[in-house]
Amino acid sequence: MRRRDLPGDAEERAAPAAARPTRPLFALGLVAFCCLLAEGAALDWSAVYVRDDLGGGAAVAALAYAAFSATMLVGRLLSDRLVAGRSPASLVRAGGILAGGGLAVAIVLDAPAAALAGFALLGAGLALVIPLVFRAAAATGSSGAGPSLAAVSTMGYTGFLAGPPLIGAIASASSLSVGLGFVAAMAFAAAVLAPAVSPPGSSLSSSARGGDCRPAV
Repeated sequence: MRRRDLPGDAEERAAPAAARPTRPLFALGLVAFCCLLAEGAALDWSAVYVRDDLGGGAAVAALAYAAFSATMLVGRLLSDRLVAGRSPASLVRAGGILAGGGLAVAIVLDAPAAALAGFALLGAGLALVIPLVFRAAAATGSSGAGPSLAAVSTMGYTGFLAGPPLIGAIASASSLSVGLGFVAAMAFAAAVLAPAVSPPGSSLSSSARGGDCRPAV
């Protein structure tokens, strides 16, 4: 017996899996790309940098990514308090500056303790970026929240996957310090692109916990 089409079937079949990359969605995708590239690089290269470039022991090297993950987790847990009464753009801008500046200073100081602090600041600065980006993506575009999120998250996780080999290539051509300097530059780029998370007419001042950026935390 043939099933009769339900009223919503045609609309569901017509809905795209991902929205077309309009300018606002593309800008949000760039922020996500920068943030997740930095996260992927921290996952693969933080301990290597402390151990091989700075001469830290295995235990100290392991603390590098632990510091990054811990501060990111704390930032996520405190997201309601941090976001309340503040604009998303200002939070992304401040977070990008904190992340990029902290890591850049750590690279210049060239010491294991400074590196641990730098990766901790990187995690703290990036903690709210992707949740705010995903929340903005859900409110942007005419295709609905799902397709818009799919488009932005695809760009973001491309950065997460491309980050580690890209930093490795830079390290092979020059040094790992230069590669991590590129990570700091990506955090600053996210700060420059911060206005993208506050598109005109949106209301994004509530909790940033609606989107998650960490596959590993």
